[in-house]
Amino acid sequence: MGLYVHSAVSNWKKCLHSIKLKDSVLSLVHVKGRVLVALADGTLAIFHRAEDGQWDLSNYHLMDLGRPHHSIRCMAVVHDKVWCGNKNKIHVIQPKSMQIEKSFDAHPRKESQVRQLAWIGDGVWVSIRLDSTLRLYHAHTHQHLQDVDIEPYVSKMLGTGKLGFSFVRITALLIGGNRLWVGTGNGVIISIPLTETVVLHRGQLLGLRANKVSPTSSGGVIHVYADDSNSEKSSFIPYCSMAQAQLCFHGHRDAVKFFVSVPGNVLATLNGSVLDSPSESQGSSAPTDAEAQSVQNVLVLSGGEGYIDFRIGDGEDETEEADSEAPQMKPALSKAERSHIIVWQVSYGPE
Repeated sequence: MGLYVHSAVSNWKKCLHSIKLKDSVLSLVHVKGRVLVALADGTLAIFHRAEDGQWDLSNYHLMDLGRPHHSIRCMAVVHDKVWCGNKNKIHVIQPKSMQIEKSFDAHPRKESQVRQLAWIGDGVWVSIRLDSTLRLYHAHTHQHLQDVDIEPYVSKMLGTGKLGFSFVRITALLIGGNRLWVGTGNGVIISIPLTETVVLHRGQLLGLRANKVSPTSSGGVIHVYADDSNSEKSSFIPYCSMAQAQLCFHGHRDAVKFFVSVPGNVLATLNGSVLDSPSESQGSSAPTDAEAQSVQNVLVLSGGEGYIDFRIGDGEDETEEADSEAPQMKPALSKAERSHIIVWQVSYGPE
């Protein structure tokens, strides 16, 4: 119900400003001097700075996205606009004019609900509630470009026996280090390279204007859609190359709650024995100064309940037994059950 402003420079704990809003805050983004706050009642609160440069919390604009009212579950800055996920609709908002430029369905199934949005270049990846398929849309034309079903990859990691009757759902989404990071309700994390062409396991290339359906090595199907009539120049269409998708051995015991990406180079300061670094293998040579300057490093953090190494198992046999003499005492959580943050370092070169 409230919005709080803290300093990002120092004394982070001190609240500088606060304002009470009419409903719960579900998402917020900043774009070109404006902050858009998504509320549970389906409205957007848009804040701007006053003449003195401070945020004007007393004078904000409330934008109604229309009826029927549904919660705005997610938002993403896409170039100079903001995409809002509202039930099965994606609304494209122009923050300056505070107008809806475009609205379109995210999924053919009308009862679907948009859950996560991730943008890079001229593409936006969209996840749907209770669905294992990711959908790619063009940032300008809003054209549907690609479908990727991650269910076969999660089943491969967990095995159909462990998966049981539970379906694969996407609970977290992020683009970091030129990769699409996908977190699932099973705690599995998938890292997928982004490329302007889709590379399949048979060596076949699906180009920017391809319109084909081909089976992948894991049994899933990648759909790539495009319109040949659209010759507009593109900066980068972030297709998923599932042939190079990586399933992380490290995951959570429950759903992946969030991803965060920050610049950083931990491996440069830590001993190689602490964190495994492929670049520090005996056969590799040291990079030149030019190569070192062109390589960018980013840290990707995932948060969720518990930790599991899928190569070993969840270690359920090692959980503590409750004391029979004190049944009213709640046993302490084992280390594997506590909330964890897992950190990966990704190094990548310029496009």
